Amino acid sequence: MALGFLVCAAPDSHVSWLRQHPGLVHAYLDGTAPPDSEMSPALPDWWPRQPPESHDAWDINHRNTDLYHWILNGGPGLVTGGGAIFQTWYEPDHSASVVKLDECNERFAFHSGQINELASLVAGVNIKSALKAFIEWSESQGRRYENLNESACQSFVVEFKALGDLLDAAMRKGYGIIW
Repeated sequence: MALGFLVCAAPDSHVSWLRQHPGLVHAYLDGTAPPDSEMSPALPDWWPRQPPESHDAWDINHRNTDLYHWILNGGPGLVTGGGAIFQTWYEPDHSASVVKLDECNERFAFHSGQINELASLVAGVNIKSALKAFIEWSESQGRRYENLNESACQSFVVEFKALGDLLDAAMRKGYGIIW
């Protein structure tokens, strides 16, 4: 299982090549050559020699990916488009339009044409929507918080802002994303 929810921009050609070579995404994200046992094709010239620039400063973990999904999509329902980014960790086989990059359901991608929808959803995350989603998610987990205020959810807004910045940069370059 992937240890962290890391998101990086990548050209569509990289996403397509990694899709055709399942499992090599881990070495790509590490910026290292894969072990010889995993290599049948020669590595392309563009193969990274260091980890790509990424957004990995999240408080997200395997116990709360559904919370981030709820914040992004305004509820718990499974989706098929750009909003499926977080649900891949808890419903990896749901028929979403994500690109699977390994056989262990740990790493996924969107091509550049799929980024606009996600960027729109991310741009819609604000303090009020994050607070509403957090309260609803908490209640669905059987928890109640007294005197919860907007400052309690500010970190979510900051995280989504950073993701939005990464998505904006990816769209300017015509890139997709890997997570």
